[in-house]
Amino acid sequence: MAEAVIIDRVEDDDYQGKSFKKVTDKTGKTFNVKYGREGALKAKWPLLVPGTAIEIEWGDYNGKPFVKDFKVVAGAQEIAELQPALEATTESAPPPKTVSEDIKDNMKWKSDVIEINMWWCQLGNRIGDGSLEKDYPTKAVKIKHEYYKKMSEVIEVSFK
Repeated sequence: MAEAVIIDRVEDDDYQGKSFKKVTDKTGKTFNVKYGREGALKAKWPLLVPGTAIEIEWGDYNGKPFVKDFKVVAGAQEIAELQPALEATTESAPPPKTVSEDIKDNMKWKSDVIEINMWWCQLGNRIGDGSLEKDYPTKAVKIKHEYYKKMSEVIEVSFK
C-alpha cells in the first residue's frame, strides 16, 4: 500500500539508542523513518526535506504499520491540492501548560479552598465557644444566622 505525502517537518529522534527521523506531513500526520533493512532507508534520509513530495510504501509488523520504503515523486503541487492542509482544518490552540504551571494553578486553587474552609471552621468554633458574642455583641446574631443558613445549604440539613 502506497501513500503520497508532502513533508512539512523532519526531526532527528532516537529510541533505546537507535536513531530515526520523525517526519510530519502537511496534514499533521507523523511517522517514523527508521534504518530499514541493512540501512537502506538511512541512506535515503538526506531526501527527507520539508516541501518534498514522497510516496511511502507501508509495511505491517505485528499489526503495526511502518515505513517499508519511500521515494521522492514529482508533482508536489498536485499532491498539495489533494491533501487538505492541517492549518485550514484546525483552530489555533493555546500552547500547552508546562507541568510546573499546571501544579502552580492546582495549588492556588487548593490553597484558596483550604483557606475558605479554615475560616468556616474558625467561625463555627467561635460560635460554639461563645467568643463571637463577646467580641461582636451587636452582630453575633446576624453572623450566626448567616453561618447556619450557609451550612444548611452546603450539608443539606435544616437548623432550627
